[in-house]
Amino acid sequence: MNYRLRFLATLLMLALAGISLHAQLVFFDSTFSLVSDTAGTRDVDLLTIPGKVILQTGTNTDLALNKDIVVRYSNGDPSKISNHPTAWDPRTMIDGRVSATSFFELLPNQEGSLIRIDLQASRVVNRVVTRVFPANSVNFRVRGYSIYTGLDTVTFKKVKQIAENDRANTDDFFDPETARYVMLRVDKQDPSLTNPFSTTFGEIEVYGVGYLQQGTITARVRDAQVDVNWGRASWKANTPPGTAVRVQVRTGDTPTVGPSWSAWSDEVSIPNSLFNVYEPRRYMQYRANLYTSSVETPRLDEISITADTLLVAKSATASVLPQTAQILKESEFDYQVTIEADARSTGVDTLVLFTNIPLVVLAVNVNNLNMPFDVKFQPGQIVIGFGNTINFSAAINVHFRFTPFLDQTVLPSQVISKQSAQNPQRVDARFTGNVASWTLNAFGVPEQVIVGARADPNPFTPNNDGRNDITFFSFFVSNLVVERPVSIRIFEISGRLVRTVMDTRTTAQAFVEQNAIRWDGRGDNGRVLPPGLYLYQIKVDVDGLSPAVITKTVTIAY
Repeated sequence: MNYRLRFLATLLMLALAGISLHAQLVFFDSTFSLVSDTAGTRDVDLLTIPGKVILQTGTNTDLALNKDIVVRYSNGDPSKISNHPTAWDPRTMIDGRVSATSFFELLPNQEGSLIRIDLQASRVVNRVVTRVFPANSVNFRVRGYSIYTGLDTVTFKKVKQIAENDRANTDDFFDPETARYVMLRVDKQDPSLTNPFSTTFGEIEVYGVGYLQQGTITARVRDAQVDVNWGRASWKANTPPGTAVRVQVRTGDTPTVGPSWSAWSDEVSIPNSLFNVYEPRRYMQYRANLYTSSVETPRLDEISITADTLLVAKSATASVLPQTAQILKESEFDYQVTIEADARSTGVDTLVLFTNIPLVVLAVNVNNLNMPFDVKFQPGQIVIGFGNTINFSAAINVHFRFTPFLDQTVLPSQVISKQSAQNPQRVDARFTGNVASWTLNAFGVPEQVIVGARADPNPFTPNNDGRNDITFFSFFVSNLVVERPVSIRIFEISGRLVRTVMDTRTTAQAFVEQNAIRWDGRGDNGRVLPPGLYLYQIKVDVDGLSPAVITKTVTIAY
């Protein structure tokens, strides 16, 4: 068989009092010619190495298509440069079309002009084709030309010269050369003294013997027969330097891909990686993306996608309430996860919120009963561990406090079971229009860029006694959609700078709670500063405006 579904049944001793059957499915492909979805497969070769996947060569593929192109005119006089409404743009020479609205005109007396194409990667090239407009019109042909190749824009090698050309369309082969840039020099145009013809290019095409920069093989939709918790993507590949294989997955609840399916997951570049898709779901499709920035190709030999038939929960759906709040006003919210359990559910032990938003978890209850919990903050995650396994249908409510500082705050999540801790299950959301139920929308417009600046504790005592040794600077940066410089500096009352606590770039951000900026009372020389009153200044450089600055006092005491 060209592909097979391998059921790996593993009996795991789970708990002291019994045995559970933990079935893992493995969708495994080691021959790809018959498993691909032709609609989603492009620029890969499934025949040269039987059953394996490599990149297609440039022999029959235009390497210049929609890349980058510039023209360097020998005569920069504007009157000698075409202003024809459909013939002035060099990009029409590499757009794959030859028509009255897609050609380039080089006016007479522009001998020596250079047309340079950037292939955007090093390729082994051996052929250049030009097509004239109007089609097959010898009057508008280039009368003489030279072809050059180069790895940069400074050094070029002449690989072909045609001193006298009588062909409307040219097709030139030369010895293969490794190049990123291909340049055509117009050596000769129509020599007529009266009313000479322009030189027109409908298209310039470049071909080679090297590999394309990128290709994709997309597999057919696979059926797990039941809803499963999708696991990890693994593969074996040969990846010479400058090449890579990365995998994406999507899942759904219908045999054909439709609106209810997840989007393609982010690419995973390391075998045995988790991927983020809708779960649990019955159907899955993967695609492998092959890349090269060299003259070699990666080779994909096999790929496997795992899934667990035992679920964390039959279903899990999250929402945040309320879904609207005033911007920059501290408020309390509920993150509600509705769990449905069945005989295949192992239970929820951990809830992970994916966010960098600083928030404070105040309480957790399950079916309106308080649940013991602990909270850990990790980069991009808030991990909430429950005191007891929730292995029954339930409504989990996480009560938290934070200050909305963005127009929209998104809080996706996943649930984890101790019995399958290496394979979390993504929590679903309900959608109203395109807005997920775990989305909080803030209203109002902040009047200032820096909001709510304070130091706490203030005074503080950096004497290493374990009490109030550190102060934390808390503030919000609002109204920024692009990164701008932000800094916190400490000055003596005289104005002398003694410490730069923070110097970075940021968009709108909340430097509060676990994101607050700490200061240990030391100067830039590493020594603890003497007791006294100091100034701290928070500054945000706002493009085109005067900087936003807040200056306040902080006291060191012993």
